[in-house]
Amino acid sequence: MKEELKISVIWLILLSLSSLPVSAQKMTPAVDKYTLLTAPYNQKPLTLFRGQLEVNGGYKFAVRSQTFTEEGESVYLKDNGTGSVFHFYFADISYGITNFFQVGASTSMLRHGEREQTTEISYAAEGTTNRVTVNKLTEVKGMGDLLLFTTLRLPIKYRWFDLSTTAGLFIPTSQYKEQKPQNSVSNLTSVSSYTVNYHYNQANGYGVPVYLLSASVKGGYNKLTFEGDFTFKTPREEGTNVRWETTLVDKTFSYYEKTYQYLLSNSYSVNGSLHYQATGWFDVFFNTNWQMTKGGWTEYYGKKYENKETRLLTLEPGFELKISPAFTIGQLAGFPVAGKNSDAPFYLLTTVRFSFFPF
Repeated sequence: MKEELKISVIWLILLSLSSLPVSAQKMTPAVDKYTLLTAPYNQKPLTLFRGQLEVNGGYKFAVRSQTFTEEGESVYLKDNGTGSVFHFYFADISYGITNFFQVGASTSMLRHGEREQTTEISYAAEGTTNRVTVNKLTEVKGMGDLLLFTTLRLPIKYRWFDLSTTAGLFIPTSQYKEQKPQNSVSNLTSVSSYTVNYHYNQANGYGVPVYLLSASVKGGYNKLTFEGDFTFKTPREEGTNVRWETTLVDKTFSYYEKTYQYLLSNSYSVNGSLHYQATGWFDVFFNTNWQMTKGGWTEYYGKKYENKETRLLTLEPGFELKISPAFTIGQLAGFPVAGKNSDAPFYLLTTVRFSFFPF
């Protein structure tokens, strides 16, 4: 009887021990989505988590106050009256298919007006002095092309190092052809004294499909994190656009359009940023941005002329502030410091991000 009791007790102990892992596995909680949403920047991988949806929007206000010449010298445009401002808006949406793979789409809108310095022309003809004032305004505005992209990162849990690649395609969905000018003649104080207003309307878009390839790396220790990326864009084919020719006869403008061919330049961009996670909801960073365009050509009167190579180096301090688990805002300022054949605007970029798990 005692032997049977001992055997029964041993069997009960063995059954209890064997059931512990099963019980523990059943009690393991599901993925804590709140924890994922509130994770600080230094703990986030380079892609979204599975089932996570993220919507980003932003507004950039830029002041085109200087430009860099072929020799890299800085020219302040305020001195010759050609300063201007940019209003740039963007929006994108991304969704995590898995913890290592996401898809997304992005688009933008641009409003830019450049007014050149007013000039006055005086000349004598048939015993009278003619005085003509010339104003010139060039506007670039409209929606940008639609970018579709996918991002794949290392299939490991992010702790201190991550690597990702992105491939995308700009689909020419925007109105890219130059619109008819809106020139006019005003201030007709006399037959020989008047003002000519040139108003050109350009669109925002590539006009041809453009491939995008990018690679990003992220790594850090404790509260410091480094992130870098390289992006390359290249056109799939040549494009066709129109150039408006203008004639002024008896103070009346006439127009005719002339088509021309072009090949977009290849575009290269490199970013390197150092982040400091001050608290779980506040991240400050300093980014260095380098951009270059090279190659391509534009047709003028039947001849192809190579596009000028451009370069621009910009320093960008900024921060991100997490308002709630789903909502984050950011701000950065751009200070151009060097370049070649490139406009060098100072800008402020404000971003908002809304992230959640819809299912």
